[in-house]
Amino acid sequence: MDNTTLNFCQVSLARDLPIIEQNYKNLKEFYNFININIICPSSEMQIFKKNLKFNEFNLFCEDDLISFEEFKNIFMNIKAEETFKKLMNNRLQWYYQQILKLVFTLDFIKKENKKIIIWDADTIITKKINFFDKNQSIKYGTLFEFHKQYFSTTESIINKLPNYYISSLTQFISLTVEEADFLLRILNIDYLDKKDLAIKISNIILKNIIIKHKTYIDSLFSEYELIGISNLLNKGTKQKAIFTLRSGLNGQLTKKQYLIAKIFNIYHVTYEHSHHNINSSGMLNRYLSWFRFVKILFKFYPKFVFKNVIHNIRYYLSKNNYFILNK
Repeated sequence: MDNTTLNFCQVSLARDLPIIEQNYKNLKEFYNFININIICPSSEMQIFKKNLKFNEFNLFCEDDLISFEEFKNIFMNIKAEETFKKLMNNRLQWYYQQILKLVFTLDFIKKENKKIIIWDADTIITKKINFFDKNQSIKYGTLFEFHKQYFSTTESIINKLPNYYISSLTQFISLTVEEADFLLRILNIDYLDKKDLAIKISNIILKNIIIKHKTYIDSLFSEYELIGISNLLNKGTKQKAIFTLRSGLNGQLTKKQYLIAKIFNIYHVTYEHSHHNINSSGMLNRYLSWFRFVKILFKFYPKFVFKNVIHNIRYYLSKNNYFILNK
């Protein structure tokens, strides 16, 4: 029996509560002991307290880390081209929630001296995942995402990328004490307290986004890629590609569909229900049709198998100093 407690971090709004509760039930099936830390707005704290009465949940106000107003002030004080800054300002909440994850996890590790896992609030685990191997995180990756701008920003921040890597945008990522210390070193941050940490990380990320990119395009940074690359530089082991469900969903999976998902080694399902499109709108209020479910599996599973073969070949070539066809 594994007596290790798994610590999770989720930054969330109340709209994700149905997913958080279902994910909690699934986590309890796979792991003996869990501890889930939820960071939410002060205006929604009472809603979370009312719904999450389980002992495994700990609630934190995002303002205690850094308020959005403080974060925005840091952004406004950084010089940038006017159009770029205006477009980025429209996405500032998106960058803010990434800062909250980074600050909470690093502060938690420094204070508690324990490992932690960031887990997206719109994602439900379907199959047990091994997150750690002793003092190292097991490094996971996806074969269906690769945003060059994320890695450009990451390289600007830490000045180096591994010889070979795939995207770490798997809707979760883990961090150990050793890995957190390594990340703080390459960020050149001496930990004092969470407020100081929040200000320093905000400045580093916002400045490097603006310095590196002349044109603003959608989104330019990912906390998952920063941690993923840092973990690879700390210890360069192969990323394990995993198959998950996200693209094409317009409703929740039925119980039978979840069982089939496990057979196909689908580790989690992400419901992007807050997006403003026909598939996302109201998706938590309906089930996914069998036709669409089968269509998604037949579309993505063969691609995953093929891409995974290529991933393993590329990793082998990189280890043997052969030429790598990077994306």
